[in-house]
Amino acid sequence: MGARELKPGNRHSMATRIGTVIQSGIVAGFLLGIGLPTATASGAEIRFTPVQMVAQNPDAKTVGDLTWRGGLAMTMDNPDFGGLSALEISPDGDRILAVTDKGFWFRAELSYQDGDLSGIRNAELYPLRGLDGEPLDGKSWSDSESLARLGPDSVVVAFERHHRLWRYDGDITQARPTAITVPPAFARLTDNGGIESLTRLCDGNLLAIAERSRTEQGHVDAWLQSGTGWAHLTYPVEGGLRPTGATTLPGCDILVVERSFSVIAGLGIRIMRIPAGAIRRGAALAPREVANMTQAATIDNFEGVAARRNERGETLVYIVSDDNFSPLQRSLLVMYRLDD
Repeated sequence: MGARELKPGNRHSMATRIGTVIQSGIVAGFLLGIGLPTATASGAEIRFTPVQMVAQNPDAKTVGDLTWRGGLAMTMDNPDFGGLSALEISPDGDRILAVTDKGFWFRAELSYQDGDLSGIRNAELYPLRGLDGEPLDGKSWSDSESLARLGPDSVVVAFERHHRLWRYDGDITQARPTAITVPPAFARLTDNGGIESLTRLCDGNLLAIAERSRTEQGHVDAWLQSGTGWAHLTYPVEGGLRPTGATTLPGCDILVVERSFSVIAGLGIRIMRIPAGAIRRGAALAPREVANMTQAATIDNFEGVAARRNERGETLVYIVSDDNFSPLQRSLLVMYRLDD
């Protein structure tokens, strides 16, 4: 799906290409949410190609309240690379941590030119480990979809299919996780509709938003960690858009990535913002639109988002795409400045 940038007017042709591939008998990972079989991880050099916000217009720099600050299309000669579903960025912006939906950690270093994202290097892939200390095995247990940093050496990962939250401490390449108690309602989430949006709030608690559950109001379920328990919230959805990633901004508001896809309409991406003060027990969240990227920017299957404040006081937003291990899609890492 991401073989080239999505530009105004090519959504129909993009949908036609995908439909042709499906009719030819190739299973599109985007539609089924599954990856292809993989070999054991091995080292490989990461390669990247710079991308523009609009491929045929390098002067285009803004979409909504976001200003383009660089982007990369990434590849590796490693069958385990891809499926990047969640994202964390170090406070200085030098390092990236992601998880894949085949149960791998992805780590790398970033480089910049004049403050804009310009490169990625020294990439590493490591399998996530289970409670027994062994690498996760099989899609039903390795489908890691969201990530939140709890501290310098502690992260929590949300998994689909067997819906759960696991905390990893210390050296994540070797760490055994600790299971976090989750709401009983997690068990009712669909296999491919679990917690894709997870973030640590400024007060230290977690906000978790499901992708595909439905409340009586037509919203999706969300939960706020409160002390030792969880409080239920709802998140509104419309037009086929579903939340696929969340991050806490330096000022404590929450940024959410929403995605929609159909063979007819193509891919849709929207960035939403939730005020910090609105996140409370029982709340019906009411995010406002920051940017609608559907026909205005280089996009793909965006699922991971992270934010930091640089030395100039700018809020930088990073977004990563899940290529579903499909030749029709790309692993993109893009960076924007949030213009409040």
